[in-house]
Amino acid sequence: MSELPLLGREEARAIAPLVGIGGKSGDTVVGLSALRRSRPLAYVFAAAGLSAGTLRELAGWGREGARVYRVETWAELAGPIGREDALVIGVKAGSLAQGLERRLQASGAGEEQAEV
Repeated sequence: MSELPLLGREEARAIAPLVGIGGKSGDTVVGLSALRRSRPLAYVFAAAGLSAGTLRELAGWGREGARVYRVETWAELAGPIGREDALVIGVKAGSLAQGLERRLQASGAGEEQAEV
């Protein structure tokens, strides 16, 4: 699904440490089932190779206010939380999400998706 912006390796590396911190603090939600139970989400990151149907479902979080991205190099993002097997990661609204926003804007990725 090309309407979801794609994060490259460098953008994933830039935000991975914060995603890892969120894994310890509870601000990062890992896996599709956990995402379905979590609201509000500020960010949703998905492995680029997910099925079109799953990507469509995740795009729905964008209509609820989350910024949704496909991630080109999933291991870069999921590695710090040790969950390369879970192909979807969400970040709850709050200070961690604000830090992610700053890093994404600094890398240029934040400009790819308008405020939703």
